[in-house]
Amino acid sequence: MDVAETLFREKGFELTSMDEITARVGGSKATLYNYFASKQELFLEVMRRFARDIMARLYDRLDPQADMRAVLSEFGENFLEFVCQPRIISVQRVVYAESGRAGLGQDFYQYGPLLSRTRLAEYLQGCMDRGLLRQGDATRAAAQLLALWQAEHIDPLRLEAVPMDRLPPMADSARAALDVFLRAYGVG
Repeated sequence: MDVAETLFREKGFELTSMDEITARVGGSKATLYNYFASKQELFLEVMRRFARDIMARLYDRLDPQADMRAVLSEFGENFLEFVCQPRIISVQRVVYAESGRAGLGQDFYQYGPLLSRTRLAEYLQGCMDRGLLRQGDATRAAAQLLALWQAEHIDPLRLEAVPMDRLPPMADSARAALDVFLRAYGVG
């Protein structure tokens, strides 16, 4: 899985072959095909593992009993640091480049952005139920908050248009985004 992830990031989905993965790992291509019926299936499993391992640690910090502003502030900064990692940016580039291929985009969306939005929406719904946020569509609110957190960093990094050290500090961007969100959804 690690070798496959590295090759997909380095070369992209199209240029990575099962032969090359097998050559780097050792063993036979038949053994690899015993585990994964196709390169796409292997790619999706790399994405699932990635989402499961890393996203779970991030979203498990959404403590419904703690101060909402503090939780969302810390979460926003951690989320932004996560999505701005060079490794994450390079995986996203591969996915966007290959998204039209046989449902690859849909599968990635399910295990990445949709999972992220769903987990945050559950937390925000709890905040709405406790009267900490005004009632509304928690899924929409989660999508809007995630977009606000990424607004100043993601496009410049994905497009390699601006180096990280020339972007605003992530903590400042995360706090500013949360302030905008709370002006829209806050209760007082």
